[in-house]
Amino acid sequence: MTETRMTGKRILKVTVGLIAGGIFLFVFFLYATIKTKSTGIDKYPPFREWVGEKVTLNRETVVLKEKLRSNTNDIYPYTLLDSLHPGWEHAEASKTLDEPDIEEIMVFPAGTELMLEKAIQYTNGVSGSSYPTIFGTIGNGEETYKVGYQWGKRDLEKSHYGVEKCWKFHQAPWQAKPDTAYYALPEAEWW
Repeated sequence: MTETRMTGKRILKVTVGLIAGGIFLFVFFLYATIKTKSTGIDKYPPFREWVGEKVTLNRETVVLKEKLRSNTNDIYPYTLLDSLHPGWEHAEASKTLDEPDIEEIMVFPAGTELMLEKAIQYTNGVSGSSYPTIFGTIGNGEETYKVGYQWGKRDLEKSHYGVEKCWKFHQAPWQAKPDTAYYALPEAEWW
């Protein structure tokens, strides 16, 4: 009888352990699936020609603070935008809401210098969409801001048909003219 009772306790412990392990694995895989993934893209064109360079901006730019940030890099908490950026109209509209989700911090005139420091490709775990971001520091002599500038968009048709060079880049505020080439970028990694 004692042996039967011991076996029942062992079965209960094993069952509870298996259930707890299963729950842990489920939560781990769920987290790994939906978390935003990232990978450095400093060595890929067009970023490799800009990262590590101090550039002069050709037009006015705005430093913004977003409530719901597009990048999760805490070292660079601000967003940099200019009037040619695809997100410009959305940002302008967001600032006029009753409860704005974007706060304008500072406007920098053309001629301001921006030090470009690194570039990261982010891939959203839920939507699967990717967005390359170049990071840097901008200042006016009194104050400096660590900013991220989302730069680049995947041509979905080219990507769908397996064309490696499917990334197009709008004219950044430090570029004198638009770049019409397509580039290849890696997918963001899991960890």
